[in-house]
Amino acid sequence: MLQRFAFNWKAQTAHGLHSPFVFDLYTQVIDPVYQQNPSDIQEAMIHGIGKHLKLAAGKIQVIDFKKLIDSDLPSIEELMLEKDHLLFCLNIRDSDESLQKWSYIAAMPQAIHSIELYEMGIISLNPIAPKQHFFLKKA
Repeated sequence: MLQRFAFNWKAQTAHGLHSPFVFDLYTQVIDPVYQQNPSDIQEAMIHGIGKHLKLAAGKIQVIDFKKLIDSDLPSIEELMLEKDHLLFCLNIRDSDESLQKWSYIAAMPQAIHSIELYEMGIISLNPIAPKQHFFLKKA
């Protein structure tokens, strides 16, 4: 509960977002999905963002941090060389170890935009802007 409170304290909504890419993603997909409150929010986010960005199925990579082990990190680093991919990182707060792995991946230079939604994270590898990390919550 304290983790959620701390996250909400630093997280923002559309107000104050200075990245056009993240602002568009938030106003067109992320917040509308939050407002609908679907039973599987992670699946709704993946589908909604993929459709909004018109990404082909092979360009969306989903990584479940509940199942992630240290030996998987080199293959994730290899995935991050593909600039037109989007990574969805599920269950990033499942454990302290998961959160550390998320922080490691989000800090990599290839992660241009890292968006933390508490229950999941999104990494954009498209070098359209300077590297930024966002904490977003329901409006």
